[in-house]
Formats: sequence, structure tokens, C-alpha cells
Amino acid sequence: MSAARFFLGFRGRTGRARYWLYLAIALPSLVALVIVSYLYALSIPGAYENGGPTPLPSGPFGIAAAIAWAMALFVLFAGYFAATVKRLHDRGKSAWWLFVFVFLPNAIYAFGETAVQTGFNNSAIFLIRFVAAGMFVWAFIELGCLRGTAGDNRFGPDPLAGKAIAAPPG
Repeated sequence: MSAARFFLGFRGRTGRARYWLYLAIALPSLVALVIVSYLYALSIPGAYENGGPTPLPSGPFGIAAAIAWAMALFVLFAGYFAATVKRLHDRGKSAWWLFVFVFLPNAIYAFGETAVQTGFNNSAIFLIRFVAAGMFVWAFIELGCLRGTAGDNRFGPDPLAGKAIAAPPG
């Protein structure tokens, strides 16, 4: 599998190891982008201290850097969605499951954070956060821990086909 297809292709299947490889590359890259953004915000005198929004960069270098930053962020998220779709395919699920494993838990969590600010009942906030956390754990287990469908499925051949898999003892 080519690097471009691995990072940006939405067809086929990928096993747990390649999925974790993508995360091992993407998460430090995302942290680096957040640090760059934070350092930029701190470099604008008075903007951060006054609580106002950080102004957009000006000048050709600043605009080029902002475009490069946005493109890097886009590639990271597109790669995450591609890797997750291929991992879902390996589990025998369609890409629509992205809504259950990625978008829905984040939306529920964001709703919980909004509920905190609007003065919801503490037990309701706890329940909202508990549901979001449960969905995150479900997604972690489903995408990162469970083996894919053995053999070919409707999304393609088994990525582990032909590789020696140790049989469980017994």
C-alpha cells in the first residue's frame, strides 16, 4: 500500500497495527500544530493578555504560514477519517459508523460542556458526560483493539491474509 493511499485513501481495509501507526504519526503532529498556534497567539503583544481573539497573520510570510498550518491540519484530519473508515471496513462496517464513533460522542461531549455553562442540573451533566465517555470507550475498543473480519468481506481482502497469526494456546 502506497503512503498516499495509506494516509488519504478511503477504500479497502486496514488492520489495527496500521491504524495505530497512523495515530502514532498524527497525534504528535497535531500536538505540534497546537503548540505552533499557541506560540503565535503569545507572540502578538497584548492580544492574549486582553482576552481578545488573536488577529490573523498579516504580510506574505504570515499568510503563507497560516495557509501551510491550515493545510497540515486538513491533511491530518483527512488522514484520520481515511484511516478510521478503512478500520471500520476491516471490522465489516460502512463509513456511516463514523457518525457513531467520531461525530456523535464529540457532539454529546460538546453538549455537556454547553450544559455546564448554562446551569444544567449536575446529575444531568454527569449523565451526558458518562454517555459521551462510554461512546469514546466503545470506539476505542472497536477501532483499536478488536480484530477485523477474518477473510474477505465486502470492502476487500483481509489485510492479515497470508501473515502468520499465532493460534491461541489450548
